[in-house]
Amino acid sequence: MSRRPQKLETIRVLLVDDEKELLKATKLYLENAKKNLQIITSNSASGALKSLKKEPFDVVVSDFQMPNMDGLELLEKIREIDKDIAFIIFTGKGREEVVIEALNLGADYYLQKGGDIQSQFSELINLINKSLEKKKADIALRKSEEKFSKAFKFSLNAMAINRFKGSAFLDINENFTKLLHYNREDIMEKNPDDLSLWVKHDDYLEYQRLLREEGEVVDHETLLLTKDAQIIPVLISGSLIDIEGELCVLSVARDITELTEALEALKENEQRYRLLFEGSPVALLNLNLFDIKKQLDELGEQGIESLREYFKTYPKILANYVNLININEFNNAVLQLLGAKDESSVKVFLDHDFTLKNIELFSKIFEFLISGGTLLEEEFTVYNLKDEKLRILVRVVFAPGYEDTWSKVFVTMMNLTAF
Repeated sequence: MSRRPQKLETIRVLLVDDEKELLKATKLYLENAKKNLQIITSNSASGALKSLKKEPFDVVVSDFQMPNMDGLELLEKIREIDKDIAFIIFTGKGREEVVIEALNLGADYYLQKGGDIQSQFSELINLINKSLEKKKADIALRKSEEKFSKAFKFSLNAMAINRFKGSAFLDINENFTKLLHYNREDIMEKNPDDLSLWVKHDDYLEYQRLLREEGEVVDHETLLLTKDAQIIPVLISGSLIDIEGELCVLSVARDITELTEALEALKENEQRYRLLFEGSPVALLNLNLFDIKKQLDELGEQGIESLREYFKTYPKILANYVNLININEFNNAVLQLLGAKDESSVKVFLDHDFTLKNIELFSKIFEFLISGGTLLEEEFTVYNLKDEKLRILVRVVFAPGYEDTWSKVFVTMMNLTAF
C-alpha cells in the first residue's frame, strides 16, 4: 500500500529589487523550481516594509543598490521589526564592504549578482533553504537558553557557573545568595579558593578531579562556608557545559542541614532504642515473616478455613513453616527465656522438635497474622529448650508500614511462671 506524499510546508519569500523585469524572472524561476515557495515581490524597500507589517514572511531576499533606501537600511529596519526572519542580500561583484556590513547587521547570507543566471537562481534556492534551517536552529537554541536561564534563575537550589580553567565565577542565582550570603559583586570573576568557599580543600580538589575525568559529579557531600563564616552541609552536583565556545562548570548545591539534623536525631533515637532493646528484661524479637506469608496465602487459596485445626492434623507442615522464620534481631532476655546458651543456638528455637512441642503457640500466632489483626496478646504454656514448662505472655504486633509484607514483626514474651 503506497503512502500519500506529505504536503510540503509553504515557504513565503519577500523578493525586493527595483528592477521589475528581474523580479518577474526570479519569481517565475523560483516558483517553478521549488513548488512550496510562495514569492511576493516588491520593487522598493519602503514597499517591502509595508508588506512585512501586513503579513508574515519566512525569508527576505533583497537587492543592495536601490533608490531612496538601500538593502542595508532595509535590513536595519527589518531587524527592528523581526529578529528571526531570514535575510539574504544581493550585491554586485567587488562590494566586499557591503557584505561585511550586511553580516554585521544580521544578514544570514549574501549572493553576488552576475554570471550564469540559472546557476545564480539555483544558489539562491540553496541559500533560502540554508537560511531557514539556520533560523530554526537559532530559534530552538534561543528557546533552550531561555528555559535554562529560567531554570537557573528560579531554581530552589543554589546554582553557579564557573570557568573550568581558573574556576572564576561567571554567574550565580538568587538562591546562591540566600544560601551562602554572597552577592554578585562579591563573587564575580573570583574563584572558590579566593573566597575559602569549601571548608575542606581536599573535597574541592576531588570535585575538580571528578569533573575533569568524568565530566560530571552527582551528590558530592561536603561543607561550604558562608560569607559570614557559617558552615553549611550540602550535596553538590556539577556538569561541564559549553558557553560560547568556553568550557564551564554548572554547579548545583542543595542545603542538607535539615536532613543532617534529622539523621543525627534518628541516630540518637536508634541508640536509645538499642539501649532499651538490649537492656529490657522482657524477651524481644524482631522477625521477618515474608516467606511464611507466601505459604499462608497459598493455604488460604486452597480454602483452608481453620489454620489451628489444619496444623494439628499436619504438624510437620507447621514445623516446616516455622523453619522459614528469619530473625532480624533479638535481645539477651530471649536467651534466658528459651534456655539457649548463645546466639547461634537461638536458631534451634525454630527446629522441628521445639515446634512440635509448642504447636498451640505457633498456630495461634499464624492464625492472628493471616486474619489481618493489629495486635495479639495472649498467655501460653510452652516448653523451652531445656524442656522446662513455662507460662508466658506473648504479644505480637506489626511494625508500622510492614503490614503487607510481614518483614518486620515484633514479638515480646514475658515469663509469668513465677507469678
